[in-house]
Amino acid sequence: MYEIKYLITSSFICIGILTLVNISLIIDVLGSMVKVCYCPRCQMKKVIEYPDSIVCPDCLLEFNKEHIGVIPDDEILAHGEMHAFIDSFEELKDPERAKRFFDSVAKDLEELNDED
Repeated sequence: MYEIKYLITSSFICIGILTLVNISLIIDVLGSMVKVCYCPRCQMKKVIEYPDSIVCPDCLLEFNKEHIGVIPDDEILAHGEMHAFIDSFEELKDPERAKRFFDSVAKDLEELNDED
């Protein structure tokens, strides 16, 4: 009888310890998933959060959440800046314009090589 009580008590202690370890791991994982959002431009912490982005009410700029804390703050582009950069390459979708652009780059490189 004593052995059964000891076995039951030991089992409950093991289950209790495993439960505490699991709870601790869950808290650690959930804690690491919580991301503090802030404006990378002005460092303001009071931002408007959307599922994939934030908007700074002070700067009036929108940023991707996935970039914050991953890319250095001074290198993060706002949505408008990214679109302006990407849109500048839209003209390269036209094969004739793309050929002229790359030909002019090749010509400039040849001229630089000739000067050396």
